[in-house]
Amino acid sequence: MYKKNWKDIWNKRKIEKRSDTKITLANLIEVNGFDTGPTSYSEESWRTLVADFCNRVPLNKDSNVLEIGCGCGAFIYACNETIKANYFGFDYSRSMIEIAKIQIPNGHFIVAEANELTFLDTKFDVILSHGVFAYFPSHQYVDTVLKKYTERIVFGGKLVLMDLNDATHEKEYHSVRKSLYKNPKDYDKDYEGLQHLFFEKKDLERCLRSLGMDKFEYFPHAVKSYGNSQFRFNLICEKV
Repeated sequence: MYKKNWKDIWNKRKIEKRSDTKITLANLIEVNGFDTGPTSYSEESWRTLVADFCNRVPLNKDSNVLEIGCGCGAFIYACNETIKANYFGFDYSRSMIEIAKIQIPNGHFIVAEANELTFLDTKFDVILSHGVFAYFPSHQYVDTVLKKYTERIVFGGKLVLMDLNDATHEKEYHSVRKSLYKNPKDYDKDYEGLQHLFFEKKDLERCLRSLGMDKFEYFPHAVKSYGNSQFRFNLICEKV
């Protein structure tokens, strides 16, 4: 019997378009999974989200910026509209990375798992991840990813983790999502085998401190209409 898993699902994401139409930011947002119900963004609200990120980190044309789990590059695409930095990204979805390469030709994109080291010749001023850590297979896997990539941040550089599931709201999160179904049992069926990780702030902070990170700041979602904002948090910290 086939068992659903996130990797297979993300590998099937692609843009359906006619040859005479241009791929838009809205297309990239949709392929990255922010296209349904409470998790949807318009182009305008997505740019608001990304502008808030850019205002929180010191970026310039010489900055090296890496996105862990970049998907088809929707976040970097919007960043690149504002600041022409050196953008890098990786994702385990080959189909999504191919889109990113086309849409952001001045960026650097490869197919890789998050627990693999990438771009070995580069140190990063900023490493970010948006809406991805919830799909990792375990907290041990998360710890491995954080250890490998905090080592790649320059001193004074930033790590920005966005849209992390807050463990204090786990029951409410599932309850609200189930309420969107006519039959709540269909929710359990749809997500059978597709777990979401939840994070305790104190545990995450303890792990990051052990890896040389400090100056922690939890910041609100820039887009108030984003339906999952009540269940998730954003964190920025600095390599010291």
